[in-house]
Order: sequence, then structure tokens, then C-alpha cells
Amino acid sequence: MNVQERLSRAPLARPVLTAWAAHWVIVLIGILGPIGDAPARLAITGTWLDNFLQWDSQWFVDIARYGYVFPLHVQKTFIPTGNSVPFVPYDKAAAFLPGLPILVHALGIGGAWVLTNLLFLLDLALAYAIAEEEWKGAGFPAAMLLAANPCAIFFSSLYTETYTLTAFLLILWGLERPADRRRLAAACLGAFLAPSFHDLGAFAILFALRLARSRRFLTAMGFTASFCITPAAYALYMWHRFGTPFALLAAEASWHRHWTWPFVNVRDAIAEGAFTSVGMLTVFVTGLLCVQGGLAIWRDRFLLAPRNGRIIDSLESGLWMWCLAAIDLCANMPHNPLESTLRFASVAYPATAGVARSFARRPTSPLYWMVFAAFATVGTLGAGLFSHGWFFQ
Repeated sequence: MNVQERLSRAPLARPVLTAWAAHWVIVLIGILGPIGDAPARLAITGTWLDNFLQWDSQWFVDIARYGYVFPLHVQKTFIPTGNSVPFVPYDKAAAFLPGLPILVHALGIGGAWVLTNLLFLLDLALAYAIAEEEWKGAGFPAAMLLAANPCAIFFSSLYTETYTLTAFLLILWGLERPADRRRLAAACLGAFLAPSFHDLGAFAILFALRLARSRRFLTAMGFTASFCITPAAYALYMWHRFGTPFALLAAEASWHRHWTWPFVNVRDAIAEGAFTSVGMLTVFVTGLLCVQGGLAIWRDRFLLAPRNGRIIDSLESGLWMWCLAAIDLCANMPHNPLESTLRFASVAYPATAGVARSFARRPTSPLYWMVFAAFATVGTLGAGLFSHGWFFQ
């Protein structure tokens, strides 16, 4: 049996592998494109793998090596990326949750990178399965939009986005059919993983509402308990190590992010000359989160009667998208007010899955093709900038 025949017998494999190939085309065009290296480009391994080990990757690698307090000679290696030395607070690395550093410590840099990319392949399969179950024909375009994400490079780098996305997709897939024990176990695993890797994982607790609305109160408590394991353990560690369970908050504040009214960050970016084409796409994606979130809440507005098999169009997904949109609209960084906001939105799969539905109904949908083209273009640009050491967030 040849490869073509094998793929034809595995309806999930062909669209997922196609999306995965499209993702790597975008990433590799960026990496191999005619962009010079930045002075701040990191050489952590001295190999081709360094293309995927820039900026925050340095924090994960050094936390894996030294824990949450870096020796001064290690701190000095962060100066090229704009960090002041010595760190204030001295436990500045506590802003990064322990999930990925633990994996880097256990598997090594190369092993953790391979795992990251295998998990993204799983993410594409989950994205396909979730959308296809809700709207026949939407699975492939949903997987393609995820593969061509404007932050595509982060899903193949030593970053936490892939792990956060995996956690949320496990929750979505599991809660589509919570009566299935295997799916429920997947949702609880996602609840455990979500707050282990990134602050945005805190929003996973919203999905306990899904179980409560279905009157599965004990199951909702089990889901919540799964979610609380890592935050509780991390807080206890911080308390034991640094004398406060809130070391993470102090470390986060050292990046000087502040919170303003919605759209003030956009106004500030324009006023400071920091509003770029990527900023324009950021505003579009944030608007997409707002619209899709509102539609999801409207379609699942009967509080005590969630529709079984529907999780993208659900109250919980809508609230999740609105929370991410609120962060993107209100977060404000000095000199680059929209910094990281596009990256925050990159894990909001239900927003683009809703766009994929329009393609399933009408393959010539201009909305789908416009979003796909914009995503792929910025994804290629982002891969080029990031891999050569230039700041792309």
C-alpha cells in the first residue's frame, strides 16, 4: 500500500499533515528569507536550532539550568535583549511558570523543542476534530488558519504558546462530549496543563462553568481541582523559596506593563509612531475576538441548557475570547504599547474556527481567504524577524 492509499484511508491524516506542511512552509520562508541578523540575536546552542531559541527562550533555558535566581554572569547575557543588570527584583525569572523549564531540564533543549513541535501536530489534529464535529467541512480550514497563525513561529519555538494551546484544545475537545470518560479525562488534563505554562492559562477555569451548567457539579469540582494543582504548588514553592507566594506578580511588574482603558494602547502606539502593519492586524484579531465571542455567547445564551457537542459556540468559549480581547485592548507597554498583544490572541482557537465555518458553507468566502492571507503574510514576516533576533511581538 503506497502513501497516497494510506492517507486516503485516514481522513484525519491528510488535512492535518497538509496544514502542518503549510505551517512549516511559512516558518521556513521566514527563516531562509533575506533578513540580516540583529545585534541581539542569541546563540544558545550554536546550531540551526538557535532560529527557534530567541528572546523568551533564553529565560526558559536558564531557569532550567539555574532555577529562578540567576548568577550575575548569567544575568549579563540578557543585556542585549534590553534587560537591566542586576535584575530587580532579583527573582525576576519568577514571572515564567515552571512547566516549560521543567521539560527543558528533563529532556534537554533539543528534546523539549521536538516535543513542542510534536504537540503542535497534535494541536492541528485536535483543531480539525473539534471544528469538524461541530460543522461538517470546517475542520480543514480551521486547521489551516491555526497552522498559518500570524504568530506561527512561536508554535515551533521553545515558547509556551504550543503548550497553552494544547491545554485549551484538550479542554474544548473533552467538553464537547463530557459524558465520555476519555474526553472528560482529556479536559481535566488540559485544566492541569493550562496554568502550568503561561499566565493566560488562568482563563481555563472558565470552562468549569460548562460542567456546572450541565449540572455535573462533582465533575466541575474535579475539573477545578485539576486546575488548582500547579498554581498551588508554585505559590507554595515561591513562599518557601522567596518568602512570598506572590513573587510572580512582583516579577511581572518588573516588565512595566500597565493597564489602561480599551484602545488607549492603540492611540498611544499611533502617537508614538509605533503602530505598524502588525499593529493593524493585532487590532483586527482583537476585533475578531470581540465579535466571535459575542456570537458564541448569543448562540449559547440559555444558561442551564448548554448544547451537547457544541463548544466553539458556547458561553464559555465566548467569555474566554472576551477575556483575551480585554487583555489585548487594555495592556500597555512603554515605547511599544501593543507589545505581545498579538501573541496573547494567538491561542484563541474558537475565533478562527468560527471563520472556518464560513468557508465550510461557502468555499469562496472572502472573509476566510482574507484572514488566511493576512495570517500567512504576517506569519512569514514574524518567522523571519524572530529567527534573526529582531523583536516580533
